[in-house]
Amino acid sequence: MTKSSPPSTTIIHRPHGDLSGYRLVCDRASRVVVHAFPMLELAAVSASGLLAAPGTYIMTDGRTAYVGESARVSRRLADHSADPSKTFARDAFVVSGCDGSTFDKSLALDFQFRLTRQAVDCGAVSVAKGLNPVEPRMTAADESTHDRIYADALRLLRDAGCGIFQPVDGPPVGPQDAAEDCPDAADSGPMTVGVSTTPLGAEEFELRYLGLWARGYWAGDRFIVAALSEVRSQTNGSVDAITRTRREQLFSAGVLSEIPGVADRRRLIVAVAFPSTSIAAKALCGAHTPGKWVPVSTKAVWLAP
Repeated sequence: MTKSSPPSTTIIHRPHGDLSGYRLVCDRASRVVVHAFPMLELAAVSASGLLAAPGTYIMTDGRTAYVGESARVSRRLADHSADPSKTFARDAFVVSGCDGSTFDKSLALDFQFRLTRQAVDCGAVSVAKGLNPVEPRMTAADESTHDRIYADALRLLRDAGCGIFQPVDGPPVGPQDAAEDCPDAADSGPMTVGVSTTPLGAEEFELRYLGLWARGYWAGDRFIVAALSEVRSQTNGSVDAITRTRREQLFSAGVLSEIPGVADRRRLIVAVAFPSTSIAAKALCGAHTPGKWVPVSTKAVWLAP
């Protein structure tokens, strides 16, 4: 924000209480809001209906960024989370209208174009693009209205922790640059099979039930079921109402993909956080007494080049 900017008040609401989790960032004087959350929480945020409105979104890890727009942001983000080319997506920021001021298509497309152009001009990140956003045609009246909303959006994005629109000196450094400086050393390095996919120091657990397979780990007071874990399609009659509701939310959140040739299970395309291992097992298996989570005993094997 420049020194000439007028004083402002930003409200950051954390409905789930987690400081690093979902945040709703808004200003009562503005018609725009920003939803900010780790991509690991996409399923929970989508299931709660927080991303039901159209909007423009940014996915980034602080080094690479992608800007898109959609009338169904939650579904589009779920698609991206299953895309191998979007593995950099660690955090998501969704810009949308506040209650009573829903974004229309022209505003979402305009913001996609503006945010992409600004990210490229600032040079803080490497910008990944699908179809190159095109500047939409609009009347002078609409453009001036968009200018005011966009200024508020940039401020709220910065307050939400999205720093990719701040200018930096020099070109962005991609994660591949170091390897390109010494390709011979990179090419001669070993491949390791059997490494853990959990955060450093976390113990990994595995669940098997009627052909279903899932893995997870504790992160603070939440049990994280990893992406690519499976969810049973059928729900047993003995399942309680809360578990049924959780399963309905999972199936309606757009985070489950079909498994070719398999009819009784679906695959999670994002990680999902649960209050406990028991609740996670019931939700995945659709059973009141599913199998137990057991520690995974993995041994990494180095394969010489």
